[in-house]
Amino acid sequence: MGDLGFDGRRSVVSALNKRLGMTPDLWWMTTAQGLWGLGFGLYGLLFPLYIEKLGGGPIIIGLLTTLAGIMTAFVVFPGGWLADRVDRRTILLWGWVVAIPVPFMFAAAPRWEFLIPGVILYFGSAFSTPAMQAVIVEEAPPEMLSTAYNVVMSVFGAGMVAGPALGGYLTSHYSYSLVFFIAGSIYALSTLFMWRIKPHPPAPRPKIRTEWRPRNRPRFFQWLLFSAVLATVQGIAWPFVVPYWKSVGHLSVESIGILGSVAILMATLTGPFWGRLAERTGIPRALGAGLGLLVVGWMALLWAPESMGWGFFSGLVRGVGEGSRGLQGVAVGRIARPGETGTAYGLFNLVTELAGALAPLPGGILFRHWAYGPLVLATFCTALIAWWLWNGLPGRPEPVPPVTP
Repeated sequence: MGDLGFDGRRSVVSALNKRLGMTPDLWWMTTAQGLWGLGFGLYGLLFPLYIEKLGGGPIIIGLLTTLAGIMTAFVVFPGGWLADRVDRRTILLWGWVVAIPVPFMFAAAPRWEFLIPGVILYFGSAFSTPAMQAVIVEEAPPEMLSTAYNVVMSVFGAGMVAGPALGGYLTSHYSYSLVFFIAGSIYALSTLFMWRIKPHPPAPRPKIRTEWRPRNRPRFFQWLLFSAVLATVQGIAWPFVVPYWKSVGHLSVESIGILGSVAILMATLTGPFWGRLAERTGIPRALGAGLGLLVVGWMALLWAPESMGWGFFSGLVRGVGEGSRGLQGVAVGRIARPGETGTAYGLFNLVTELAGALAPLPGGILFRHWAYGPLVLATFCTALIAWWLWNGLPGRPEPVPPVTP
């Protein structure tokens, strides 16, 4: 009976792996991502309030958010270039290790200016992101790439589900320092799981290489431009959701943490669903539907910022919509050529992070003069993009590439 039970469990796991397109290495990466999300979730959503506690205001929040995006943009392209030339496991491990001290640095900061080194180090560790994306493309079956990619990349949010509520409770009853110390310990544990993946040397690079120009790679640059525009629109609003809840809705830190967890939970749970939907309807149409739900969530947030009920509904709908945004990365993975996946993701992350980095500064200025402003602008622009995608743009659905023998 024991052997039969073990065989049954093994059959279930095998069926699950086949249905999701997962492999052992992808599961190790998924676990590491989930733990890291839990650590970041303890303080990530509440970080704008910590900045305010240390003497910063809306402009400083926008400034540090912009610094984070610029730092990420600065490192992702070199990281992608390296991912096509050295072992990707090595890049992933270094990306994890260098960020472990950051929460302890935040805990020791006496004023907001002392947060800057930690922000630079944490977001500088993003050089490992293209290597992770390249490993997913390499490991997942081509016909299941949308699902596997969304599972691995969205599980970061699964870890964050408990983070904001727990972080809000610990902050209210104890201190931010305790939250940061726990987060740093979880980062260390996450690194141990990432250590378990096997080496991933880069694929042979093509002998005949095409230059990275729009006329040579029109589909890639079309998605690149679209993703940059979407990152700009979302970057105007999302850093100011928590300050908006606090200043306009007058919600407590614990309430904000709970509402943030709702959105993160739904984004995580629906990530695989959006991957399966994209495999049936095409990425543009699925992404358009997701952004349409995001618009509904923004509108609910604008309608009643002081209401926990409307806030819960907003988090629910926004979370479902956010779950679709990983499809942009799937599109890049399908277009990228073997041996150039890391570079393709490096360019993708460079452009989107840079676009998103520039957006919070005008968002902070707008928030300072009109707290509703960033959300109103993001809602209107996101609605236009959703309509555009729903009508089949930016082009035909991406075909699934044939399996290379």
